[in-house]
Amino acid sequence: MPLSDRLKAIPLVALAFSAVPAFAQSLHLAGEASVSATTVADDPAIGRLDFDLTFPLAAQRGLPLSLEIGAFAYVLPQKRPHETYVALAWDERLRLGVVRPAYDFVLPSVFARHAPYLAYARAEYARAYTTTNAMRRTAVPWGLSYTDQSDTVKWAASAHNASKGGFRSASLAARWDRGEWQLAAAAECVWDFTGAHGGTNAKLGASWTGAPWTVGAAYLHPGAEKLPDAVSLDVSYQINSHLSLSGFGEVTDKGQDDAFGIAAEYALPPKAALSLAATQWHGDTGLHLTLSRHF
Repeated sequence: MPLSDRLKAIPLVALAFSAVPAFAQSLHLAGEASVSATTVADDPAIGRLDFDLTFPLAAQRGLPLSLEIGAFAYVLPQKRPHETYVALAWDERLRLGVVRPAYDFVLPSVFARHAPYLAYARAEYARAYTTTNAMRRTAVPWGLSYTDQSDTVKWAASAHNASKGGFRSASLAARWDRGEWQLAAAAECVWDFTGAHGGTNAKLGASWTGAPWTVGAAYLHPGAEKLPDAVSLDVSYQINSHLSLSGFGEVTDKGQDDAFGIAAEYALPPKAALSLAATQWHGDTGLHLTLSRHF
């Protein structure tokens, strides 16, 4: 992040230090971390980190104001593609700062869990343009977001302005849960600073869970990334309380950039898992051994 953008974050950091007494008691950390050994790239390993850290700023006054710090990052031997989030949140709904794009709230990459390197290399298919430009080209998209939910529906909206990156964007996402079914959709529009439309990303998907099976499919339209449309597929079978088998992939328009994988995963209580996956992409077969943990 450039110096000018770091200076903009000083007021947020100052508020964080003013809340140190409440920090130890009210800190909330949620996310996932993984490390994966892979044969599909020159780099033998890749790490993945996706987390949010939250603590209140005015709890003693009864105000629902908090500071959220987070990151979505990959760690490779020669580079650290990432996006860092710093935002003030009101009532855990309205956020102002460097916020997560609503587009990323639903339908993540089917490769994220078992083949993190492919999720990184193919991030443009499932991730927001706002996110990939922060990761690949160090854009700093400031903005605001709003999230809300009912018993069955969760939705989010966000708007971003990236002076370093030269674009503005807005996105919407929603997820509907009912019984064994889950439906999700998201859209993101991108403009340059002249107001010219730079493209639209969209995705629409559904999943069904009926033990021991889970089946999911989604249509991906990475128009802002100038990539071919794709259909993502994800099927898993729970053999027992610890072991599951999975098949996953993205089938692209006219087979321009297809990728597939199969995996076996062993759960390590309480919140960790070890998986071994084999993938096929660009005619190359790769192996991935991944240790992941939710927290």
